[in-house]
Amino acid sequence: MNLQNQTIMITGATSGIGKALCQKLAARGNQVVAVGRSQDKLDALMQDLKGACAMCCDLTSKSSTIALAQQIEYQGLPVSVLINNAAVQYTPRFTDADFSFDSIETEIATNFTSIAWLTALMLPRLIQHPDASTIVNMSSGLAYYPKSSSALYCASKAALHSLSQSLRYQLNDTRVSVSEVLLPLVDTPMTEGRGANKLTPQFAAERTIRGVENGLDEIYIGKARVLPILNRISPALTKRILRNA
Repeated sequence: MNLQNQTIMITGATSGIGKALCQKLAARGNQVVAVGRSQDKLDALMQDLKGACAMCCDLTSKSSTIALAQQIEYQGLPVSVLINNAAVQYTPRFTDADFSFDSIETEIATNFTSIAWLTALMLPRLIQHPDASTIVNMSSGLAYYPKSSSALYCASKAALHSLSQSLRYQLNDTRVSVSEVLLPLVDTPMTEGRGANKLTPQFAAERTIRGVENGLDEIYIGKARVLPILNRISPALTKRILRNA
């Protein structure tokens, strides 16, 4: 799919990979629909983008997500690409003293439930689009091999991986494709203070765009590219490597 002169909806648009995707895709002549929780951050983003519009939405809220889809419909925006990028990750383990019970619902809603909601709401428009359209789910290598911390994040990405596959099967007879982007550690606000040798959001965004344009179902970026190889050679070794990542 050629990511030029499209109307592209991007969640989690105000920072990290989402912001980089907005910048790169707007520079290609696309109309970007930037979705975020903070109106102030969206306003700041709009100052740097041409051909873009901002929509404030709390994706953990069903009513807010429904209102977002209704706003897209009301404004007649011909969205042809939906990029589900918004995500959160809380690092404590269930056994840690600072584990937050209240964070469970937020993490699952942001990383998985909201994607299911938004996909269901936007799918009729994508199917009816006169040209090819696509859904892009930003995921992680942790979908295959979870680490010992951030259990809910890993579980939500595993669920997203399964959803992406099933949705791809369901849409096989339509003009809607589904791409899943499997990333290693990227230097974003979510990963601040954790890990080393992170990919830049700009690199991750550029490779995501390239993978979608090449029609790849699964787009492995950076170190994540070795996962299919390691999985064939020694799944047990890969599990040990990523366990304490």
